[in-house]
Amino acid sequence: MTISQTSYSSFLKTISPVLSNTIFNKIVKGEEEVVKKRALKYLSYNSTVELSTYKDFFEHLYESMLKNYRSEFIYKNEIVNKILLGRYSLNTATVLNEFRVGRSIADLVMLNGTSIVYEIKTEYDSPERLLSQINEYRKSFLKIVIVTHYTVARKYEAFLLEHRLDNIGLIVFSNRSTLKEKIKPIEDSSFLDVTYMFKCLRKDEYTRLIKKYYGYLPNVPNTKLFKECLELAKKIEEKDFHDLMFNYLKKRTIKEKKIVSSQEIPVFLKHISICLNFKKKELEKIHLFLNKNL
Repeated sequence: MTISQTSYSSFLKTISPVLSNTIFNKIVKGEEEVVKKRALKYLSYNSTVELSTYKDFFEHLYESMLKNYRSEFIYKNEIVNKILLGRYSLNTATVLNEFRVGRSIADLVMLNGTSIVYEIKTEYDSPERLLSQINEYRKSFLKIVIVTHYTVARKYEAFLLEHRLDNIGLIVFSNRSTLKEKIKPIEDSSFLDVTYMFKCLRKDEYTRLIKKYYGYLPNVPNTKLFKECLELAKKIEEKDFHDLMFNYLKKRTIKEKKIVSSQEIPVFLKHISICLNFKKKELEKIHLFLNKNL
C-alpha cells in the first residue's frame, strides 16, 4: 500500500498511544488484546514489513515515529536514552516525569549535579504558554532547557531573544534523531521561591526536611501542619532550601536501576520503565509478552 507522508503521520498518531504508561500497565495485568488490535492495524498499513513478535512491532513503530511522527513521548524517551542513560546514570541521576510546578507541569525534571527542567515543544506545539511556564519553573529549579525540532528551532531562538531569556538552554532534535545542544543553559538561583519549592515536596518529604533542619516539627493538628511547616521553610534562604528540596526529590528513584539501564530493556521502553517503576517480576512479564508471536 502506498501512503503519503501526511497520511502516514496521521495514521501513526492514531497508533502511537500503544506506546504509553497506560498500555504497559495493562500488559503487566495480562490485558493484551488492545495491543494485538493495534499491532494488526499497524501491519495492515505496513504490509511489506515482516514482524514476528510484539517486540518487533514496538521497535518498528518506534522507528517509524522517530522519522514520521515525533510525539512528546518520542522526545521524552530520547532524552532518557541519550542524556539520562547516555551521559549520566540511574545511580547518580533521577528523572521526574510530568512534574507539577505551580500551575504548570514540567515535561521532565532531571536531578544530577544540579536541577534541570526539560520543556518539550514538538513540531505540533506553539510557544504560546512558554513564558508563563518558564517563569514558574525557575522558581523551583536552577536550569531550564527547551527541547524542540530542528525545523522550528529558529522560532524558539527568536522567542528567547525577544524575552531576553539568555539563561535558558535550547536542545535541537536533528534530522538524524540526535539531540544537539544549541544554547547552553546557565544556572540561575535568583528567581527561586521557597513557597513554590515547598509545594514540590510530598508531606513525608517536607516534614522530614523541617524536622532535620530545625530539630523538631510544629506541635499542631494535622490540618495546620502544612501551613506551619511552610512558615518555617520561608525562614530558610532560597538557595539553601533548593539544595534541601533537591536532596529529597533525588531520593525518588526506581527499584530496578540495573535492569532498566541494561540492554534487557529495549530502547522504546526505557522512559515507560522509569515512569512506572516496575518491579523485577513485572519486567519479567513484559519480557515474556514482547517475545510472543504476533
